[in-house]
Amino acid sequence: MKTSLMSGDSAHRPLRDVVRDLLSPDLDIRSKNFSGKRVLLRVDFNVPVDEATGAVTDSSRVKAVLPTIQLLLNQNARVILVSHFGRPEPKKQSRQQMQAMYSLRPVAALLEAELGSCAFRGLADDCIGSEAAAAVAQLQPGQALLLENTRFHEGDAGSSPDFARDLAALCDVFVNDAFGVVHRDQGSVTGITWFVPSCYPGPLIRRELTELADRLYDPVRPLGVALGGAKVADKIGVIAALVELADVVAVGGRMAFTLLAAKGVSVGSTQIEEGWLEPCRRMMTRAAERGTRLLLPSDVLWSSSLSRPECLDTRGVAPLTLDCCTPDRPCIPAGRYGVDIGPETMATFRQELLCCRTIFWNGPMGKFEVPEFAAGTVAIAGTLDEASKRGAVTIIGGGDSVAAVTAAGLAEHISHISTGGGATLELIEGKGMPGLRALLRPGSGGDVGRGGGSSTADGSAAGDIPAVETAKLRDGVGGGNGLGGAGLGNEDEDQIT
Repeated sequence: MKTSLMSGDSAHRPLRDVVRDLLSPDLDIRSKNFSGKRVLLRVDFNVPVDEATGAVTDSSRVKAVLPTIQLLLNQNARVILVSHFGRPEPKKQSRQQMQAMYSLRPVAALLEAELGSCAFRGLADDCIGSEAAAAVAQLQPGQALLLENTRFHEGDAGSSPDFARDLAALCDVFVNDAFGVVHRDQGSVTGITWFVPSCYPGPLIRRELTELADRLYDPVRPLGVALGGAKVADKIGVIAALVELADVVAVGGRMAFTLLAAKGVSVGSTQIEEGWLEPCRRMMTRAAERGTRLLLPSDVLWSSSLSRPECLDTRGVAPLTLDCCTPDRPCIPAGRYGVDIGPETMATFRQELLCCRTIFWNGPMGKFEVPEFAAGTVAIAGTLDEASKRGAVTIIGGGDSVAAVTAAGLAEHISHISTGGGATLELIEGKGMPGLRALLRPGSGGDVGRGGGSSTADGSAAGDIPAVETAKLRDGVGGGNGLGGAGLGNEDEDQIT
């Protein structure tokens, strides 16, 4: 059984209230004095690395948190950096195998180049235990240390109290500045807060909350949304939440085919999620009732291969209508797959979104990592760029959408590019976000505006972690404490496959 923070008052407070409290001036670490304190800073250094050279190929996440690190160093804090990296499997891999594939050494080299060897004291051999403790003990005020990958221990992803306790023993203060993981209930994100008396959101998290809450909780209308990705199961709650909030919701990616199938469109061999057809129908009915314009692809690019372009002339674009798409005569030929939205859909999405004064985008429109299948995703990026230049508020919700807009060279005018994929979606959905809620645990430094108290709502002592089972919601698409909706928001998946 996985130990979880998500019980008691913290789990049930409206997410808007949680966001409001985390933005309190009392929790701004810029106004604190951590001189001499051991500050454990949770960062997101899960960056791409070139397998041949071992060098970091995209340092944006590291450079984004450098001002926070420098702030703490200027306060003469002893800064302990902690992050996960990749997906090591401690149950299946030896320590040597994990070290070879998933060590944070490339990030340590980058930090030394950015901070200098006097301020940055290198990479510890572990993130808990005697080796980590010895490395931390050698830190002087104004120096920083990077701990080794937290995922080398099962206890991080498993939210083990023992792992969280051992990690907490290294510090006096916990600061979470990794927005991309605040939707995770894990030892280095939530569990640690039960054992550290002073917990704070970092400047990056506060900026994300300010930008997203201000822009999306009370948007300048009309509000348009473009959503892509692979799985309806991952985003049905988000779509439902946005149906309640937005004026226009344009859906692409593989998940659009499940919605099309729910309407009766036959989509060839493209994979759909049979178990989600009825929830999709309910959600589409709700959109019609509310007057939200829910846009689905009207044509699609198809290919006989998901990894190489084939049949990409005019014969490879198929219209999608109830009249022509039947099991006997599907619009997408048998043995073919939808790989991107078609030109008619691109034009419709552009026209509708350019009428909006606030636009939010998360998820590619197709299998965009194959250049020949990337036109729809690039078209959405271009639409946001054009809207930005016309004065619209534009937000990209992390994940592969960021990579797409960056690769297209169209990031300059976007109002806000979020560092969180799944975290951004869960914030919109108004559910979960255990990493944020944990910072407001009674008795921690983040206990602001809630009253004190030494026990949780279920009667357990504040120093104990109540154990609960977690279950994935599948049915129902209404309700929620944020922007609306229900269910769980997960990380982006980018393929129509």
